[in-house]
Amino acid sequence: MYFNWRGFLKDSLHSLFPSRDPHLRLTGHRARVLVMYFLCMAWMGGSGRIGLFVDRILFPRALKTPVKAPVFIVGNFRSGSTLLHRLLASDPQFTAMKTWEIYFAPSVTMRKAWHGLWIVDGWFGSPIKNRIRKAEASTLGDVKMHRVLLGEPEEDEALLLYLWESLFNWFFMPYDAWNNPYWRFDSAIPAWRRRTAMRFYRSCLQRHLYSHGVGRPPVPNATYISKNPSFSAKLRSLLDEFPDARIIYLARHPADTLVSTIGWFSFAWGYFASLSEQYPFRSTIMELTRRWYLDPIRVLERLPASQYRIVRYEDLVAAPSKTVTGLMEHFGFKTAREIHRQLNDLENGPPVNKSHSVELRHVGLDPRAVAEYYGEVFDRFGYEE
Repeated sequence: MYFNWRGFLKDSLHSLFPSRDPHLRLTGHRARVLVMYFLCMAWMGGSGRIGLFVDRILFPRALKTPVKAPVFIVGNFRSGSTLLHRLLASDPQFTAMKTWEIYFAPSVTMRKAWHGLWIVDGWFGSPIKNRIRKAEASTLGDVKMHRVLLGEPEEDEALLLYLWESLFNWFFMPYDAWNNPYWRFDSAIPAWRRRTAMRFYRSCLQRHLYSHGVGRPPVPNATYISKNPSFSAKLRSLLDEFPDARIIYLARHPADTLVSTIGWFSFAWGYFASLSEQYPFRSTIMELTRRWYLDPIRVLERLPASQYRIVRYEDLVAAPSKTVTGLMEHFGFKTAREIHRQLNDLENGPPVNKSHSVELRHVGLDPRAVAEYYGEVFDRFGYEE
């Protein structure tokens, strides 16, 4: 199976010998991250890939499972994709990968092995599962800006880490940000690597559907639903692989998106590195967000109107029932009881956080310069500067 050894070795060597890169200086925190990084890659390159290989022998039918009209939620980071994804994934009409499935069991083989382990573990009072839950609370609990739990749906962009062809590489290795190709996937990655990555991604979705018995009695058909802001950079490649895919594009006011994205990237990079400044690579993030507004829309506007839907974050948090119901009807889904319940909880509970106290000037940006830079975005989405 393909692996981007050149990119992996380049990133690893740069991380071990960062020379003049201030963000990758070898502090105690960075040393612990590097140990975790190499252990994770050993796991993903070892048991993860072995499981994917064994699937071809033990479960050949898994790779013949059709992936029919999947739904992909895209848009910039910090635009409400997690809220919408987890809301829709609670509906039995949909199926989505959970965090543990993505990072620990992308293969049918590994999922069956883990399920077998839980059965045996349960005979002795579940000591292994209890330790994992404690570790989850003490480690993933630190991820404040984006709740991460092993049993909740998560971004399956991380599947491409098995090939070292993911934007997530960037969080481990925050250097040379402007030249990182993954935020410009469709234009900066060679065509054969794009095809390889998308075919691998399809095979992971096939394994997931097969593992959950989708389409086989007594399990009804379910539509795979994924949310990945990073797929905004690979929308053309995604539609080449899944021409019947349905796309939900989430848009948020550019000023809010930019400030929140800079904060999120700063948190993510600081989680894995020792940053020499609080908000690095601001110009790169500005260009990334601008492209992720405009490039996906140019792709979507060439599709039939029934195949995509643009949703404003502001509408989602202000009127979730109306927005989500309209979205489901647009794609021909019925709004199930579970979603109705959650929508009622959203509307009757405390308001969803619609903004934040940080402003453009707090992250070192001039509001006038930002308004000029995003002029086309403001015009295209009808936002006021």
